[in-house]
Amino acid sequence: MKRILLAGAMDATSQTFVRQLSENNQLQLTVYTPSAVTLPQTVTALTEETLDEGGLTAAMMDQDIVVALIPTIKLANTVTTLITAAQATGTSQVIVSRTDDIVELPGQIRDARRRLMTAHLNFDLVDGLAGVSTLLAVNPAPTAVFDPETSFPIEQMMS
Repeated sequence: MKRILLAGAMDATSQTFVRQLSENNQLQLTVYTPSAVTLPQTVTALTEETLDEGGLTAAMMDQDIVVALIPTIKLANTVTTLITAAQATGTSQVIVSRTDDIVELPGQIRDARRRLMTAHLNFDLVDGLAGVSTLLAVNPAPTAVFDPETSFPIEQMMS
């Protein structure tokens, strides 16, 4: 069983991703987030700020993989905290995922990549949850977004 820590703010898309991953019985999930969110009962939820080095270090104990969900504007600062916690716990794999598509902050991305490289961690820096899913080598279970009985305006026009 893979033990995975997802750290960072949980927007609606991230919460759906967590729900999908929670349906895989080969995964043991822990979420470390400053957000007050509702998660499946099988997921361990810890509410703390991602920049809280002590809290993040404690959350990373005994995790196989750490996935950090970070907005670009906070990338460099959060990666510094992440590196310190990963080195203290001996975390074997870190996946850093940018949670937005802001390209106007190349310095943040460059600094984060440089810090990760010089820390000598096994890391990947990806954009979005699709990259995370690929690196975890798991397929999230499909989740019904709409009720199958619901008919939508376009379908009504076609019938």
